[in-house]
Amino acid sequence: MKNESIKPQLKSAEKEPEPMVRQSFRIPVSEKESVHVLIKKRKYQVSNISREGIGIGFGILPDLKFGEVLTGCELILKKERLKGLTGRVIHYSSSASGQLQHGIQWIDLQPKQQQAIDDNFLQMKTRALENNDRNTSNI
Repeated sequence: MKNESIKPQLKSAEKEPEPMVRQSFRIPVSEKESVHVLIKKRKYQVSNISREGIGIGFGILPDLKFGEVLTGCELILKKERLKGLTGRVIHYSSSASGQLQHGIQWIDLQPKQQQAIDDNFLQMKTRALENNDRNTSNI
């Protein structure tokens, strides 16, 4: 053949897949801070937190489905209980330790709820960076 081999080309409507990039800073929750969430009347330990949501880890798979909207959630922080939150299960995966983990994104937050989450998140972030007491290298 005189011509080069045909190279694969994208169809006109297709795009190159964009790499996934984390859009929010997450803080690992230390055991001292004891942050929990109530979902479907079950209490779960929060493993990490961001302004937009939380990560919760389990030894066994809970009754949560990808994409499920969770109403009536309650986030239990050190000095505050935020009731009536709505979240969506946006991922589930295995952590480095092999434990199952779900990511919950808060949706339809009221301004007071968002402000309370922002305030608590900022305090936790400040403590984590000042104390350097959490493994933030894999976040």
